[in-house]
Amino acid sequence: MQLSQKLFQASAWLRYWLEAVNEHSLHAPFVYQLYREVIRPQGPSLPAVEQLRRELLESGEWLQLQEMGAGSSLTTNNKRPVASIARHSLTPARFSQLLYRLLQFTQAQTVLELGTSLGLNSLYMAAAIPAGTLYTIEGCPQTAALARRHVELQQVTNIQLLTGNIDQQLPQLLAQASPQLDLAYLDANHTYEATLRYFGWLLPHLHPQSVVVVDDIHWSAGMQQAWQELCRHPSVTLSLDLYEAGLLFFRPGMQAQQYVLEY
Repeated sequence: MQLSQKLFQASAWLRYWLEAVNEHSLHAPFVYQLYREVIRPQGPSLPAVEQLRRELLESGEWLQLQEMGAGSSLTTNNKRPVASIARHSLTPARFSQLLYRLLQFTQAQTVLELGTSLGLNSLYMAAAIPAGTLYTIEGCPQTAALARRHVELQQVTNIQLLTGNIDQQLPQLLAQASPQLDLAYLDANHTYEATLRYFGWLLPHLHPQSVVVVDDIHWSAGMQQAWQELCRHPSVTLSLDLYEAGLLFFRPGMQAQQYVLEY
């Protein structure tokens, strides 16, 4: 990671720390309920998935990565240990748990994930929607193959994992399956252009109760700019900045609001 990006992230974190509020500053009933029931709580932990996380952190396996987006911020070597990918690319367990709680809170049934990685968030989200379907797209064939292996080992049957460039796979999925998405999780190709492009493709498939989760909104100046533009989009009525990720809501009857929340 370049020094300029490290300095940007440090500055973004400081701004977040200074601006973030908790439930004592929340007066909108929906936001207060969401904070108390989804953002503030801890768990649930999925023991089998967390055991998999521990195994990946100690894995001696290597992957030949095919980077599709912004690439690794740690190395330009595309052959990397699985343990290193798990250490630096997986979201923390508490964020996987947040996704689980959010899906249960919104009673989502049709969910899309862009950027499967090793599949741990996929497993958490699939567990939260046992009667629903999780579509997940991974650009790197070897990473997708490993994630598919994890899904099979966990005996999860409600995940449809697609492999290939999201710019090709996502329009095909939306055209063929025509899903109305209850939640979309964007965790791939962390660039300004790709983030706005994906959102534009997803927008016709969202409904007033949908949620879009955007990962790494302060990862770079470009991602932060994309997040700010998404917050101002006419269809967005509520945006929540958790620093690690941002949540976008489209609920009718709400005056457009933006919050920076302690997480």
